[in-house]
Amino acid sequence: MDPKEFENLPQDLKKSLLTDYGRSGLAALKPVPSNLGTAPYTLAGASQLRGEYFDPYLDENTQGVAYNDNQGNSLVALNPRGTDQRNTRAHEMEHVLANQGLGAAPRLNSLWDKTVNDLDSRRGVIVSRLVEHAPYLQEKWGLEPIDVESGYFSKNVLKRPDTRNFLYEQMATLSGLEQSKNKRLTDDPYVRKHILKTKAERETYNALTGLRQSRLDAKDLPPYTRQPDKSDPTFFQKLKDLVGLASGGHVENAGNKKLI
Repeated sequence: MDPKEFENLPQDLKKSLLTDYGRSGLAALKPVPSNLGTAPYTLAGASQLRGEYFDPYLDENTQGVAYNDNQGNSLVALNPRGTDQRNTRAHEMEHVLANQGLGAAPRLNSLWDKTVNDLDSRRGVIVSRLVEHAPYLQEKWGLEPIDVESGYFSKNVLKRPDTRNFLYEQMATLSGLEQSKNKRLTDDPYVRKHILKTKAERETYNALTGLRQSRLDAKDLPPYTRQPDKSDPTFFQKLKDLVGLASGGHVENAGNKKLI
């Protein structure tokens, strides 16, 4: 890293980097080249991202790291030998947005429980479902084999006393896969049946991932709040669909013909 770039970083972020790298180690960080590939669309919402760098000293099991401070600033380090840098960037960008919006990415764990507001959908339950159905996510969504065998979606997670706290890491990975596929996880019938089973779970997942962590959502919705989902229509919308009025039309036998 260029010394001038380092000196321009916020003080707390500099302290975090010095803890891991020291001044001599910082020189190993190289700016991510522009030809790396398609950047995650969430990059547009990361107003407090202070840079993305390649770190040649990251071990082979670490694809990337998001360094955060207490003021919402972040710096991302990627493994130049990483097997899927596009997904890794998208994963780390989720942490960047969470740090920017909440002060720390792990706070998404407790925010899940608060937002879903259902004991049967608490975060430990969702973590277990994601581990159970990881083979499907690998086959249909491109989840990396290492994630299933030894990572955040492996059975190793279920052996830990802090199992429930892996949800924020799992969500970061899932959101990255959505971006790679350009599809929504909550539209997948299998996911709706086996993983995010309820309307509340699907709304909460969508509220805590992607650009919904910022105000750059297409509808400028408030961050981290549940919203009705197009895949879970309301009772009245279902009723309109049933009588054929979903796209507008004529109402007969209402005194006069009325266009709606």
